[in-house]
Amino acid sequence: MSNAVPNVTDLPQHSVPAEGGRRPLLMLAALLLPVFMAVANVFIVNVATPSIQKGLSASFADVQFVLTAYTLTYAVLLIIGGRLGDRFGRRRILFVGVAGFTLASLLCGLSTGVGFLITARVLQGMSAALFTPQVLSLIQANYLPERRGAIFGMYGATQGIAAALGQVIGGLLLRLNPGGLEWRAVFFLSVLIGVLILIMIPFIPESSSPDRTKLDWVGALLVAAGLLMLVYPLVQGQRDGWPVSLVASLILAAPLLILFAWYERRLLRRGRIPFMNVTLFGQPVFTFGIFIILVLMSSMAAFFLVTAYMLQIGLQFSALLSGLVISLMGVGYFLGSLFSSRIAARLGPHILTVGSILSIAGYLLLAWAVRSTGMSSDIEVWFPGLAILGIGQGFVAAPLTHIVLAKIRKADIGSASGILTTSTQVANAIGIALIGIVWLNALQSRAGMHTAYSGAYSLSLLVLAAAAAVMLPLALLLAGRSRP
Repeated sequence: MSNAVPNVTDLPQHSVPAEGGRRPLLMLAALLLPVFMAVANVFIVNVATPSIQKGLSASFADVQFVLTAYTLTYAVLLIIGGRLGDRFGRRRILFVGVAGFTLASLLCGLSTGVGFLITARVLQGMSAALFTPQVLSLIQANYLPERRGAIFGMYGATQGIAAALGQVIGGLLLRLNPGGLEWRAVFFLSVLIGVLILIMIPFIPESSSPDRTKLDWVGALLVAAGLLMLVYPLVQGQRDGWPVSLVASLILAAPLLILFAWYERRLLRRGRIPFMNVTLFGQPVFTFGIFIILVLMSSMAAFFLVTAYMLQIGLQFSALLSGLVISLMGVGYFLGSLFSSRIAARLGPHILTVGSILSIAGYLLLAWAVRSTGMSSDIEVWFPGLAILGIGQGFVAAPLTHIVLAKIRKADIGSASGILTTSTQVANAIGIALIGIVWLNALQSRAGMHTAYSGAYSLSLLVLAAAAAVMLPLALLLAGRSRP
């Protein structure tokens, strides 16, 4: 559920740790509120997707783009956002990013059509990519080393709380329907939070880096084009009947991404800083970890999307009740994350193996529950599966960053953290795109809502269980490579 990986690099800066400032609590709030806003926005919008589709008379593919437009833009520009903060001032870029996110949220709420909304979501992703990396850098710059561990702990807790509350907040807004705004209220909430953050940002001391390395815009453009050519056909192909243009785009995505990797290696050989340090993939632990992140996060994004549709459209639950049901998984995730460090102290990297097994079991239990209850509104039988799934994913997600970064050279920690965070967002977009193919095909092959939604959802869960099964050998390989 976490959307960012803390960058633990000792960053060069022009500022002195400012914990002794006159408003330390306001500074901390100004640093953590943007994190809450960015993470909660993802989950609030997710629970509102059925309402957005109905309100704008949009297709399921359009709704997928509403979600992936944000995550893809965020993923591609995240590293560039961090570099801009280093060069032009982290507090300044934090302010610009939050201001842009606030304006984009206002535009989302004012959207008159799905094309307008998708464009505004792109602006939201661009803005989030600007302000999110500044939070980590500003914590690093403004807190003493002995205090950073506690602050990063608060950072992680903020992400977990935002993820758990996001579903409930989104459902509550749709239930209360303030001012008759319906789904638009979920975006206007971000406007209010954004304005509050802008008022508080001046309490953060400015910091920057003396590094003036030229930004790798060519690398950013290549990876953006490659990912767009990969994800767009996956989302649109099902609706358009897979025309030649989309198939060609899908095929050409691979060589374009290979060209990106070649170009990045070329920059490294010339002594320049690339958009992404692709040589890190030569380290097996790092590579296995990235693959686990791709599988884990793509599955989670897909699960949240189809579950929102199953509960709200299939079972006719209110958005609030839907959010409360899904939040049970969030509780399991929180508990799994909370106790993962203690268990990892005993099992080491094999905690990832245990988490993978529990994830598989959770998906299978949910699939069995859906098949046994069909379209019944008595879904108490779902609860064990949701809890086990959340615990399993918490066991994987929480310790994975530490395990993967443990053998990375200190000089490469920042680049590795950026790749991990970018991979998370790319996985979200790909998961939403791929599950859409399964979901729509299953719905179209079944007659009647009763069999259609229960059948499509149980099939989607089996596909996600198969994806979780892919994590198992990867976790075993990573554990074998992680031993001292």
